[in-house]
Order: sequence, then C-alpha cells, then structure tokens
Amino acid sequence: MNIGAEAPIDQVAVRANEDVEGENPPNEEVRPRNEDAPAPAPEEEDGSEENQRPENENAAPEEDDGNEENHQPQNEDAAPAAEDDDANEENQQQRPVPPPVDRSMDLTNQERQWARTIKAAIESCPDLDKLSDFEYCQLAIIDQGNVGAAVDRAVSLQGFRQEYDIPNTLEDALVALRNHVLLMPQFILDFPYNHSSGGYTLIEDMRRCDLQILGTEKGWKMHAAGLYYMLHAMGPDFHSIRTGITYVFECDRFSLASNLDFKITKNVCTDVFCVYPFTTHKLNFFHTGLFANMLISSCRTVLPKSIASKFHVGCVFPDGRLSQFYNTPDPQTAMERTIRNMQKSVRRRYAMQAAFQVDCTNHM
Repeated sequence: MNIGAEAPIDQVAVRANEDVEGENPPNEEVRPRNEDAPAPAPEEEDGSEENQRPENENAAPEEDDGNEENHQPQNEDAAPAAEDDDANEENQQQRPVPPPVDRSMDLTNQERQWARTIKAAIESCPDLDKLSDFEYCQLAIIDQGNVGAAVDRAVSLQGFRQEYDIPNTLEDALVALRNHVLLMPQFILDFPYNHSSGGYTLIEDMRRCDLQILGTEKGWKMHAAGLYYMLHAMGPDFHSIRTGITYVFECDRFSLASNLDFKITKNVCTDVFCVYPFTTHKLNFFHTGLFANMLISSCRTVLPKSIASKFHVGCVFPDGRLSQFYNTPDPQTAMERTIRNMQKSVRRRYAMQAAFQVDCTNHM
C-alpha cells in the first residue's frame, strides 16, 4: 500500500516547533492556546463619553420645563455615569484571561473505579512494590479493568526493573534516554508529538540497528532500560496513553542479515513490549522492498486482528529516505534535539506522576 508522504509531511509541521513538542499536552490539539486572546468587551454599552452625550442631549428637550434647577442635577449625574462606564471598560480590559483547561489527565468514572480496585489488589500483595496512583490508572486504561491481568503485569514489571537495575526515577531516566539515543547513532530519527492523533510518534531508521551492539550484555541492558523510559516519555498523561504510539520505520537499505535478529526481537517483545502497559496507534513501514513486504505481511497473519490492522507497509516519502529529512542540519544536532524532546516529555511524566491522586475530581 502506498500512502504517499502522509506521515513525514505530518512531521514537517511538528519540526517547526521542535523543542516544544515533548512538552505539549494533548489538550492543545483541541483547545488552542488563548494567552493572547483579547479580554471580553462589555455586551451592552461601551461606556464611551461620545455615546453617552447624545443620550443626555436628546433627553433634555423632552423634559424641559424651563426651570434651571431641574437641569442642573441631571447634568451632574451624567458625568459620573460616563466615568463609571469608562472605569468598567478599563477593568474588563485588564481582567486576565483564564488559562486553557488541561484535559490530558481526565479519567472516566469507570477508569477511576478500575484504578482503585487494581490499587487495592496490588497493595494487598506483600511481595509487590506499591505504585503511584498514576501507574494504577495507566494499568486500568490499558487492561480495561482486568484486575488479574493488571496484577500479573505489575509482577512482570517489577521483575524487569530488578533484572535490568532500573530504579524508576527521573534522574535515571534522563541518563538512560541519552544513552539509548547515542547507543546506536541515527537509529532514532525523531520523537515528535503528533497533534493529529493526539499521541507520540517514534521514527526509526532500521538500517542503523546494530546487532553487534545489541548482542553484548552491556549493550542489551542499556537498550532495555532506554526502551522502558522511552515508553514512559511517550505516555506522560492519560490522553497519550489512551491514544497509543505511532511508529514510523525507514526500511530502505534494511538488511535481514545485518539489522534483524529474531532472538533479539523476541527479547524486546517478551521483556519489554509484552510487559509495559501501552498501546499502539499505528505502524508505518516506509520504502519496504518486496521481501520486507512479504516478511511483515507474514507476521501480520499470526498477530491478533486488532494489532495486524495497524500495520501499513509500502509507504513512500517522495523526497527520499526519511533520514535526509530528519537528520538536519546534521546528524549530531538531530540526535541532541531528540534527546532534549525525550527528556522534556519524561520530566512531564514524572511531574504528573508525583502530583496525581486517583481520588481527585478531574473526570471525563
């Protein structure tokens, strides 16, 4: 299937705000920022002296009885009224515009109840570490209230963190994400927030996947820790978690012998992707040859329909390889940009995680 340059072109708009993308909450997609919006104007009168005077001047002939005393109080009252209207207009102009409401952390009543039940189940197990309320809600969203599946996932995640020495802290995340990007230079091309889908996009150049590095114990351990924190960064709020991750793979010049190892692929799936609570929005494979199309299509036959339907092969970017677009102005600068965006997003994740309480009042 050829979907043209749809995915990369979406990223052209993203790139224009390259250093902000990791911070943008999803609510900005449907609620544009209004910091610069003008203050509301009065609905019925503008309080201007020009509009008040004709009213007073026209009123005098209708009620004029020739008595000067009758005119004097009316003129004295008119001036303060105009001044009061001017003051009201000035106050309304100076009134601050309220910030947009952040809906990215909203929960349904059902999700909140699921989270409470999952929290009670996990915290009743003496061998399991307590999680944050944010993480209980993440389990509720992904496992849809299946308490048994959520508890099993919590057990597996705890074992994963222990095996790979992952303390699950912001400080460790910042270091691990940098190491992850630099482990295989130019493998991760970009990490933008996709305003059209409401989730994050991970763009990778499969030709840069280095099996020799991943085949070492140190390299694989560094890669696994990076994957864990990268999934954290792509789920900094409940809106992003619900939406899921979009993957974009550049497959031009991809070599089955040099860039793919089924054992490593299995380890990635069983150790990370089958354990971590996340969902996939879409997988786009660009510039796939005949063999790659057949390989990916065969994988789709053994996957659940809900996952297989998200695979899109044969995508084409008319301007060449995706790396030519994303590695600008040069590969080193592009990698540092990706690291910054990942770190910004994971900072937001840990800030949300520290502040959120499942019994707060935000709801959908």
